[in-house]
Amino acid sequence: MAASQEEASGGTISLDGVRTIRTAEQSHALLLEALRAASPVSVDCSNTTEADLSFVQMLLSARKSAAACGKCLTFAQPADGALGGILTRGGFLRADSPASERQFWLKSEVADEKHS
Repeated sequence: MAASQEEASGGTISLDGVRTIRTAEQSHALLLEALRAASPVSVDCSNTTEADLSFVQMLLSARKSAAACGKCLTFAQPADGALGGILTRGGFLRADSPASERQFWLKSEVADEKHS
């Protein structure tokens, strides 16, 4: 499992490989470090090969924590692959899901929100 962080013009954190309860401690540390170091923070999950609901919960928690500190957490690209699969199976990308949640995961612009 690889993970990297870049701090050019804000910060981009790449969360690659397996992102499950087994790797939660490492994922948490990387997200926390990125949020401390930069704003905005962009998360790249394009090379995540496996994800579970604990990872989804961690990303939602990181988004909420970032907003509470006046920072913005977004995705580098729309959630797809392993992350998109767990979001679909978990009901996070349903047609009746709140627009703000769908826009967060799918990296859409939100006119009425400060952070998407």
